[in-house]
Amino acid sequence: MLALPIDEDILVGTLHPDDAEDLFQLLERNRSRLRPWIHPSALPETAMAARQFTMECFLNSTENPMVAMADYPDYDQKLDHFLPPLNPAMEMGIWVNGVLTGEIVLGRLQDIFTTAEIGYWIDGESEGRGIITRCVSALTDYAIENMGIERFVIGCAVDNLRSRAVPERLGYRLLEIIPAGEIVGDFVYDRTVFGMQSEEWLERKEGLPQRV
Repeated sequence: MLALPIDEDILVGTLHPDDAEDLFQLLERNRSRLRPWIHPSALPETAMAARQFTMECFLNSTENPMVAMADYPDYDQKLDHFLPPLNPAMEMGIWVNGVLTGEIVLGRLQDIFTTAEIGYWIDGESEGRGIITRCVSALTDYAIENMGIERFVIGCAVDNLRSRAVPERLGYRLLEIIPAGEIVGDFVYDRTVFGMQSEEWLERKEGLPQRV
């Protein structure tokens, strides 16, 4: 399990079954504003689904899921035959002053193991405070230092201006715009893909001259 302090107020950490109720209530408050941008399958619609989701996040973060599962004899029976994916994404919560406020995900691309994609969302009441930007920055540092990630990508709908602002603010390059490349349920958008090389990221942090 990961617990990554961002600053004195913000923590990014692995979602845990004990977080299920807080996550469900957070989703309920934000569901209408998230649904146009995030696929419904990623937004558990019931308290039971939220518990199953957080259990999977927790198990995917452990070295031995079957052993970890034994600590939760009341887990949802749908997990009876749970098999973690080969390279599970790190699906983590964002806590601000101890309150679950959003989610951030880092997953390796299956065909390029040293490239990772980052996704995120946050409670509407916490937008505009730079929380996601700080979390993405700190998680990038962690992934470079501990996971051997050499390249990062962030993709989102062209029209999702708040989501786009994060990679733009962090100096990511716009790699491409894919017509009708973002499909979220019944919504279809053009998709922007931003990228950052780990070497360039470190150079930026150290204030070194940038390559062109």
